[in-house]
Amino acid sequence: MGFSLIRLSFEEWLTVKEPLLFSLADFQTENTALTLKHAGSLSAFSMLVVVLKVGDSLYKLTGKQRKEAWLSGNPPPPEYLIAQVIDLSEQDFLALNTEAQNSCLTDLPPNETVKRIYAELGLAFTSERLKGGFILDALNLALRGKPRSLQDKRFMWEKEDINTPKAIKLFSEELRLIDSLNPKSEIFVSGVLGAALLMLGINKDVKDFLSRLNDGKGETRDGLEDPVDGLLRAIDVNRISDPAIPAHTTVDICRKTIQAVMLWKEGADSPKYWRKKLLSGVEPRPFIRELKSLKQVDDCKDL
Repeated sequence: MGFSLIRLSFEEWLTVKEPLLFSLADFQTENTALTLKHAGSLSAFSMLVVVLKVGDSLYKLTGKQRKEAWLSGNPPPPEYLIAQVIDLSEQDFLALNTEAQNSCLTDLPPNETVKRIYAELGLAFTSERLKGGFILDALNLALRGKPRSLQDKRFMWEKEDINTPKAIKLFSEELRLIDSLNPKSEIFVSGVLGAALLMLGINKDVKDFLSRLNDGKGETRDGLEDPVDGLLRAIDVNRISDPAIPAHTTVDICRKTIQAVMLWKEGADSPKYWRKKLLSGVEPRPFIRELKSLKQVDDCKDL
């Protein structure tokens, strides 16, 4: 019939993996008060849980409320549980998780959605800038060169929304590196963060630039600014620019950050390195094409 029954100690059951499905209210149909507090004849029911078997792995499906109660010690956990094991193909399991994720994330604020995805991917950030989850504009900038509000849905490559879980997973290494710098929110605004993800994804050797930028350690020589100082000035200018067009301002600072990184890479002996004029910015699309080619996501319409 597609399922079997096994006996698991409480400790063994605790180690069973917990997919997003386990957290969904739709599956919490059990009446916790009834099954836990009216022991005796219903104790057998309270000890019955459902798990999914996908390949060689087990995943909890029911028992979330009871787990919380048992771990609190009220009532104390049973010595063992009876698990109904339902066999599920990996394809069906992934489809269920995707459906559950879409259902669960729809009602959350965007940053809470991102934080939920962090947890699903095992990403734990310590910096205030990243752990709050306010990175959607930066992801759009890194993958499409502009925030979602400025994208033209008539174009094939901008028709779909970015798949946030895929995008965060794609940039997980870059996000960890940026987090290690303890990025300042007033410096790593969305435009800077988006460009940082993009340029790190192409060339990992820009950490020193980002670190100096974060610490405000630019240089001025004979009235000329190095790329770090030039970008810091651009950030200040953008901070006081017209608040009525924040999306365009974000694009502008992203382009200027890319330019600053490229100038930094040329080195202090380059005639372009030291400058008096404010950064003008560069077109991000060639860099985005390079990034997607390097990460082998050229054909992904949802990135």
